[in-house]
Amino acid sequence: MVFSFSASSSKVIEVVHCQSPSGGSHDPQQRLVSEFASLSTMLSAGYTAPFGRNGVIQTILSSLKYERRAFPAEPAKTFYLEFADGGNTQVQVSLGDDAPEDTPTFIGVHGMAGDLEAPYLHEVLSSLVKENRGRGVVFNLRGCGESTATSPTFHHGASTSDLGAVISWVTMKWPKGKVYVIGTSLGAVITAKTLGQWGEACPVSAAALISPVYDFKASCKAMETNFVSRAVFNPTVGAFYSKLDAFDIEHWTHTRPNPFPATTTSISNSPPFLESISSEFARELWPFTKASRNNSSFSSFLSTPATSVSSSLPSPTTPGSSWPPTPLIESNTPCLTPPQGTSSASIVPDYTPEISDALTSSLRKITSRILPQSLTGLCKTFVAATAHFLSGEEFMASTSAVDDLPNIRVPCLAVNCADDPLMPGKDLPRSQARKSPFFLMAVLKKGGHLGTFTTKKWKKRNGDKRYHTALVEEWFKANEALPQLRPRPQIVNARQGFVYPRGHPEMAFRETTSMYLKLKFTRPTYPKSK
Repeated sequence: MVFSFSASSSKVIEVVHCQSPSGGSHDPQQRLVSEFASLSTMLSAGYTAPFGRNGVIQTILSSLKYERRAFPAEPAKTFYLEFADGGNTQVQVSLGDDAPEDTPTFIGVHGMAGDLEAPYLHEVLSSLVKENRGRGVVFNLRGCGESTATSPTFHHGASTSDLGAVISWVTMKWPKGKVYVIGTSLGAVITAKTLGQWGEACPVSAAALISPVYDFKASCKAMETNFVSRAVFNPTVGAFYSKLDAFDIEHWTHTRPNPFPATTTSISNSPPFLESISSEFARELWPFTKASRNNSSFSSFLSTPATSVSSSLPSPTTPGSSWPPTPLIESNTPCLTPPQGTSSASIVPDYTPEISDALTSSLRKITSRILPQSLTGLCKTFVAATAHFLSGEEFMASTSAVDDLPNIRVPCLAVNCADDPLMPGKDLPRSQARKSPFFLMAVLKKGGHLGTFTTKKWKKRNGDKRYHTALVEEWFKANEALPQLRPRPQIVNARQGFVYPRGHPEMAFRETTSMYLKLKFTRPTYPKSK
């Protein structure tokens, strides 16, 4: 179903939504989406772009520094997570454990070549977390900002493990509060894919996608026809991804975690939680288990054996931290150890010589070129190689979120602009959007990518904010009417202190410290292999 709002054709907003069954839906979430599509004040008011602000100009302005952060960065409210393949992220939150337990949490996901300081992200969050009405959470997708490249895989549209880990971490840390997600640009694609993959079991109460690049192949094709895109966006993206040149593959092979052992050995007369640990290592642990089970440093016993470089490091979690390691699940649950056959090799793709050669070759092309490489060529070679794809076409298809839209089962608003140079209006997946009664797509005629800057007249009535910021604020306010919490993921304990939501071992993570990461990735001298 398509609605068109506005008294003026220049302000018209196209709203794409699933046709409701006769008599309306009995599902409160579906009913909320349908009512918002027809009754939203912001949608009915329409959008008028400032004079002379076309899509390209608004896109460039959207990346300029925002004057104020949504919340200050504080060391006591900064956390670090390590992923199953050795990657890591920095997480910053606005409210600690002293806030009311039912305080809603808003997780912001930045776009390509951005980080947790992204100005467009903080502007949206600022209105949602002001006066402590909500808890803001921002984090770096792997390899972004101060989260250095510590795994051979960079973030990309096909990877949902980073966001999935952060969502699981939030639900464990604040289990009685609703969780909302705001994805921007590439972060919106990752959000849509995460929601679709979780389906009915998704713990997110509602989501908003701002300028999602649904189809990366169509986006690259559109950017190749725009000179400004080739001259401005491509060099920026290329310079960002060249950071991986500092990644040390040899050091990674010595320090990478192993939360899923290749073989699983049952140990007679031992508790079920030891079933995923090698028999020799378990016998060494057995005398300490009862006394250490509730100790916050217990995860240090599960660290890599003494032959590994990591064995000399401090425990990933320090005693007395605000979030001690999750207690091991008792056997009556029944222990929720990783399923038989789950191994690191099946979760973390091998860094094969073919992938290494492809990555090295594509990186050399990037750093040696005088003119910037096309975004399509960059993604099909370099970015695809970091994601363990040898085929560029396969990588481009896997990054698309088009087929994930019908599987979304939580209220989700998407805001796109027809003049977006990265995702033009003609390429928007309207037919797929209509297949989910939980999905609502609003298409503005103008606004560019993450732009939607407003006129002085509009600001006098609605405040100094962009149009999509006001629309998203109204969207989440409407979702507050839904009282129930979404189901929380069942957490499974893996090896070495890692945990993951049941059914998604690729989202395995453990909370750690900045000192641990700094020591772990300080390269020692390794003996030459024979």
